[in-house]
Amino acid sequence: MTLEVQRPSDSPGVLRLILSNPPANATSIEDLSSIADTLENLSPDDHVVVVSARGKGFSAGGDLKEMSRLEGHEGILQQCLESARACTAMSRCPVPVIVVVHDYCLGVGIELVGSADIALANEDALFQWTEIDNGTVGGAAQGFRMLPSQVLRHLMFTAEPITARDLWIRGALTEVLPISNLEARSQDIARTIAGKPPDLVRHLKASLDSIEGLDVESAMRFEQGFIFQLNMEGSGSAARAAFLDGDRKGLKGSSALPDT
Repeated sequence: MTLEVQRPSDSPGVLRLILSNPPANATSIEDLSSIADTLENLSPDDHVVVVSARGKGFSAGGDLKEMSRLEGHEGILQQCLESARACTAMSRCPVPVIVVVHDYCLGVGIELVGSADIALANEDALFQWTEIDNGTVGGAAQGFRMLPSQVLRHLMFTAEPITARDLWIRGALTEVLPISNLEARSQDIARTIAGKPPDLVRHLKASLDSIEGLDVESAMRFEQGFIFQLNMEGSGSAARAAFLDGDRKGLKGSSALPDT
């Protein structure tokens, strides 16, 4: 796991968080914890946050191999607790958070996207709510923030992948653009926000968060009650074991998506 924290000298006020967990950028417990810790301890000079990933894809979802290595229910418990921390810290962050997705984004990665203020992706990036195939039920807390109910329910019940462009057409994501323009556009938006009066940006963020009425933390905790029940009953851990044992193909729909 590596969470690289940058404050570029050529972009005053911009805090960049870059995830990297080869080979597929599965999002580990430590990744989520580091995101939460960083967002909970911003400097007064941080005016906007940009979250992206280096390497193959933005997020392959939670790290199932890591969860399988931990004793008993510790893996799923820590993944749930730290994903709730990271998403809550992102949704409550006092400054705007921009998430930049490339190639693919699955599971907990979509939770991060749905907790952000602004989300960019390349046109062909694939998104997939993989929870039902991985023995869990999370993701709706942010999904309902991104999509109409029947669209989200279809995607969650089927675990079918959907492109960033199709998500954007349905009302999710801020912009989709060619991957060659993704980095420059995210920097442009971040610098524009960082150039606004910081006290006004923080007040606007607080106002928008209050008016929108979505409490990410409470919604995720409700979902996680079902997740813990599934694992106590055994069906949750059985679904993850099927993937790890090779009895179930990991992700479907494109060769761009990782199989492990």
